[in-house]
Amino acid sequence: MQIILASKSPRRRMLLQAAGFAVEVRPAHIDETLLAGEDVASAVQRLAVSKAAAIGGCAYPVIAADTLVALDGKPLGQPANLDEARCMLKALSGSTHQVLTGVCVSYAGRSVHRLMRSGVSFYELTGEQIDTYLQHNEVLDKAGAYEIQGGAASFVHAVNGPLDNVIGLPVRLTLNMLEEVRT
Repeated sequence: MQIILASKSPRRRMLLQAAGFAVEVRPAHIDETLLAGEDVASAVQRLAVSKAAAIGGCAYPVIAADTLVALDGKPLGQPANLDEARCMLKALSGSTHQVLTGVCVSYAGRSVHRLMRSGVSFYELTGEQIDTYLQHNEVLDKAGAYEIQGGAASFVHAVNGPLDNVIGLPVRLTLNMLEEVRT
């Protein structure tokens, strides 16, 4: 099945292709600034809906998503630089945080959006581990400054919830939503 992915995320594209979809990438260019007082769950859902709407009516289903890491309810988006990434990883060290993904699927005038949460527990990290990770991994386009399917896998003590959600797109949820808008 052909779908439109309203994201330039190679991880989302990979997950959808692995699920058997022919993926056309059309990144939505929207302002992703969080609103004052907006909680993380509301933000990722709003942003996913906005991304899908920015693509507009298409001949194929549109899938849009937004993922944020939340520590103690505070969002950790993509770090602006390596110093910010280092601070994020230090904050995540030895703690459990949430990864929230808002997903919106639209097709033929119908649109649905949902939220998925996964809890991720990190081991206590040393400064040397963090510095080595930052030297050898691209982190500036990753929420929370890490990629669980890459070098940060060794940081993870446990995941409570779908792993693909932490990667950037809960595939089973997305499949269910596609079925919903197509029926």
